[in-house]
Amino acid sequence: MNAISASLGIYSVPDAARLTRVPPRQIRGWLQGYAQRKGKAQAAPVLRRQHALRDGELALGFLDLLEVAFLGRIVQAAERQGRSPSWKAIRTAAETARRVLKTDHPFAVRRIHTDGRRIFAEAQQETGDPALYDLVGDNFAIYNVLVDSFIASVEYEDDAPRRWVPDARFQRIVVDPRRAFGRPVEDTSGAPAEALFDAWRAEKGNAAKVAAFYGTDASGVEQAVRFTLGVDAALPLAA
Repeated sequence: MNAISASLGIYSVPDAARLTRVPPRQIRGWLQGYAQRKGKAQAAPVLRRQHALRDGELALGFLDLLEVAFLGRIVQAAERQGRSPSWKAIRTAAETARRVLKTDHPFAVRRIHTDGRRIFAEAQQETGDPALYDLVGDNFAIYNVLVDSFIASVEYEDDAPRRWVPDARFQRIVVDPRRAFGRPVEDTSGAPAEALFDAWRAEKGNAAKVAAFYGTDASGVEQAVRFTLGVDAALPLAA
């Protein structure tokens, strides 16, 4: 039993899109596949999801969330170089990663840090995809930077991810599948970020009062508020 098997976490596609900054359509395609042009078979999913469909709706687990976040960084880094990886290249990388790392969720585990370069280089050689070539060329300079930043945002137990800081600007806001069903929480209090935001708004911006009630400090409340709003700016002081 791995470190997170007691709770998978559960996230809607809109929640996952907000946390990972990956468009909902891309998330759905990676986890469900997509319809191709008439006469062609359905394109198979890239990732293996943790949850079955719930009332026909796609739901992500914590490992799914991390895999989407990781692949999102890969794709966005390539797009900044003026290219977009092909579906075939991404699927080949995922299949290679599952084979090499012997896990259904290779982009979530710590070993992607040590073996990822070989995995993406192999996928590039197999597909000839120029976007992957841009990432893994030049001694992996671009790839190393994006993987290092991703690994730094995740806390692991052995090889398995334990929790994740989804936004580096707000280090006190963590996603942990064993707390609040995986909702983003303020680390000291364990209170969901949205709950702290709602309390802050109800108290007309009095972060100290909210902090005292939830057992944290004003800085933790302010990080929760800014995370919820998606802004990295100072908050107005309470009157």
